[in-house]
Amino acid sequence: MAGQRQGGQRADGQRADGWWYPYIFVGGMLVIIAVNVVLILFATGTFTGLETEHHYDRGLAYNDNLRAAEAQEALGWTVSVDYVKTDPPAGADPHGITLEAHFKDRDGQPIDDLDVRAMLVRPTSAGHDRQADMAPQGAGRYTAHVGLPLMGLWNIRVLADRADAHYQLNRRVQVR
Repeated sequence: MAGQRQGGQRADGQRADGWWYPYIFVGGMLVIIAVNVVLILFATGTFTGLETEHHYDRGLAYNDNLRAAEAQEALGWTVSVDYVKTDPPAGADPHGITLEAHFKDRDGQPIDDLDVRAMLVRPTSAGHDRQADMAPQGAGRYTAHVGLPLMGLWNIRVLADRADAHYQLNRRVQVR
């Protein structure tokens, strides 16, 4: 090769053509590494992915949950849950609702001898959950006034107990 010497330089002292190609490769790899580091920092600094606490124990209790669901279905109860937006209790959260649950047995008769409580869970962020005991109003109707810190999507779980029966109803509502 006329005009070239070892070391990537030409005989006239100029650099050989393409001398910068390895730097392009190194620069590209540095960009990829930098982007991956940023994505890893965002991924570890946000939602942990843990949706259920004690997930292993709950998995072991899966068959118990299936039996409880079958027992609940065998009761034949009809349950409805609704809410009405109200003024919040004094000194409470800025948004208020009144939860109302109606319980009827398989023959359509109201069920009045229940211990009923409601849990309201904010599915999009932790730390806003609320719990309220629902007071019997007669004719199978139970109510509770609840103050909520935020409007929006809420999961409502109504739990009813008496000596011989347990009932649970889950509902997702949009509080506006």
